[in-house]
Amino acid sequence: MKAVHENQGGTRCRAEWSQRVAQLFAALAVVVAVTPISFAQPVEIAYNTFLDPNNATDPRAVAQTKMITEFERQNPNIKVRVVVDPTGANGARILRTRADSPDVVRATSFQMPEYVATGSLLQLDDLVKRDKVDPNDWLLPLAAGMVDGHVYGLPQDYRIPILIYRKHLLEEAKVAPPRTWAEVCETGAKLTKNNVMGYAIPLGTTGGIGGAQAFGELYLSTLLAAPDGKYFGADNKTIAFSKESFVRGAQMIKDQFLKCKSTPMASLQFGFNEVHDGLRSGTIAMATFGLYRYRTIQAQGAGDDLSWAPPPGFTPDERETVYGFQLTINSFSKQKEAAWQFVKFMTGQVAQAIAAQGGEVVARASAYNDPYFATPQGRDQRAWADLIKARGRQVNYSIIQSTFHQIVADAFQRMVLRNTTPEEAYQEVVTKYNEALAKAK
Repeated sequence: MKAVHENQGGTRCRAEWSQRVAQLFAALAVVVAVTPISFAQPVEIAYNTFLDPNNATDPRAVAQTKMITEFERQNPNIKVRVVVDPTGANGARILRTRADSPDVVRATSFQMPEYVATGSLLQLDDLVKRDKVDPNDWLLPLAAGMVDGHVYGLPQDYRIPILIYRKHLLEEAKVAPPRTWAEVCETGAKLTKNNVMGYAIPLGTTGGIGGAQAFGELYLSTLLAAPDGKYFGADNKTIAFSKESFVRGAQMIKDQFLKCKSTPMASLQFGFNEVHDGLRSGTIAMATFGLYRYRTIQAQGAGDDLSWAPPPGFTPDERETVYGFQLTINSFSKQKEAAWQFVKFMTGQVAQAIAAQGGEVVARASAYNDPYFATPQGRDQRAWADLIKARGRQVNYSIIQSTFHQIVADAFQRMVLRNTTPEEAYQEVVTKYNEALAKAK
């Protein structure tokens, strides 16, 4: 009997030991699942962005540096080298040539189809699933930014046009911020006098990543897609907006210059830089502009005289196209896992709360729990986030979107200068776009 009891005791001990080992492995599995991957050897990744870390006057650049510093603190074996690319040309060239660096490229919504078409962006679907990235923890669902049914980037911010204006100029003219294009016509005319431009419409090329970007971002994707929301087809090539929508939008732009006199001819050459400087100095009374520049314009001289309102439309509550920047991974990178850890961090709750302090309307919904959003500046950004949720929509873009922007801006400039019809501008755009698309194939 003693032998039997000893045998049973030994069996029980071995079973308990096996159970403890199993529990230990299970615990280790949980730790591995929730702990950032560590790298045995130091790794450097190159991050392609237009924000220059040496620019201490741009709050967005300052915030970017803080985000990278925090990432490197949490991931001591990963170093980030910033590649400053103001126009985006470097990132586009690298992806077309299939080079292995930079590892991470910051891309706008309308660049995504072109970048995907190069075959040089890594599909992130499996990584999103592996690391349980919540597809609904965003102001807009992650699926809304897919290209060809796949996730190729994680959103850093969302942008929607807003009306930015100088308060004292509107108060002196005894006018309210316009809510519709008809009101822009009337209000802008009252504000245009001496050296002040009532309402600026940027048809030029300065300050963007290519083409007439300001016009494309702030006007075209909303004007041409309205009211049905169609812009380009699912193939990211075919024009999907109607002739009627184009003509209506073109007529409105033409009227601001020629009929309303709300927008002087000088605005035909304006891009991001000129509108930014005009709002900063007070030589532009109001403009539909990027909310991401609001904080910088305040800091550079406009101060408390700067204010904003929802953007004007054909109706006061018209839907507006939402766009923004995504972080993408070069599929030829030799440091894909490190790049993914960086992308995941930069679009996560901690980094997004830091990015918000630079003036961005960050994409991650959970970031809005940060105390910063209870401050006066944070309240503006929360209001912009609410505007995005209430009036925002995303659209399909062309694989040659920057070229399209320039084609339309050139056609609109000629329409205004030569006083030709919107129908003629439409025909010019369709012809030149199809020619450009054929060359891109």
